[in-house]
Amino acid sequence: MDRGCLVIGAAMLDIIMEIDRLPVSGEDVYARTQSMTVGGCAYNVADILKHFQTDYTLFAPVGTGMYADFIEKQLHRSGHESPVKSEASDNGYCLCLVEADGERTFLTLPGIECRFEKEWFARLDAGRYDAVYVSGYELEGEGGEVILDFLEKHQEYTVYYAPGPRITYIAEDKRNRMTALSPVLHLNEREALASTGKSTAEEAAAELARQTKNTVLVTLGERGVYLWENGAGKVVPSEKAEVVDTIGAGDSHIGAVIAARQMGKDWEEAVRMANRVSAMVVSVKGPTLTAEEFEKGRKNDG
Repeated sequence: MDRGCLVIGAAMLDIIMEIDRLPVSGEDVYARTQSMTVGGCAYNVADILKHFQTDYTLFAPVGTGMYADFIEKQLHRSGHESPVKSEASDNGYCLCLVEADGERTFLTLPGIECRFEKEWFARLDAGRYDAVYVSGYELEGEGGEVILDFLEKHQEYTVYYAPGPRITYIAEDKRNRMTALSPVLHLNEREALASTGKSTAEEAAAELARQTKNTVLVTLGERGVYLWENGAGKVVPSEKAEVVDTIGAGDSHIGAVIAARQMGKDWEEAVRMANRVSAMVVSVKGPTLTAEEFEKGRKNDG
């Protein structure tokens, strides 16, 4: 029987501001535009799984407060639902500063999404899943121990782990526990180099694979993805795209990889499919695709 993917992480408010460049300390600059949407790594991953009609559960807590109210309404509007509700605190938000070249910088105020509780997992039907996605943001938070406790009880799951830019801030004991689960690692070149001290993506991927004993994917931007599998690596070229902004590019990529693997595709096929999806995402504003944008991209892909 086919099973689903448990998507553990955050649904939070994204406030996106377009600017010409990042200000220096003490400077005052104007934003060209501002928009608000639901984001968070787990939400972005789940949205791609929804487009592919992959069975999933968005396990992202919705708290109580101004941001949580906005998030809950947007989740309902976009066809998502989280089984986790909490009155402990509000959700967090992320200020996304997008420069003229599409590069983005994040300022994040954490909320309930960093404080996972054991009781939330106890209510899950754990047998429904054979795959799980985990973000480094939530692992770093005070609820990271609870997430790891759950994963260690379900080592039958394929773990897809995206440590993100906070990779070097996660406590060593948590890093070691996650590594022992042999996750599929998905990270960008900067994160791979920073976490290994290596000078190339190839060297970093080989070292990370040695540690996890599993597949490693290092995204290289417009150059594609370095895929390390079964003791060997190769670059899988990216799709050409006109970059509007890069918010959600990594999340959409790992979401598409998971969808492809759940369909039974091999690793190279999965990465190629994910490269196409990521190219769609960077070609639009914001971290997610509408149903129309997704279907248009799929048709253009042939």
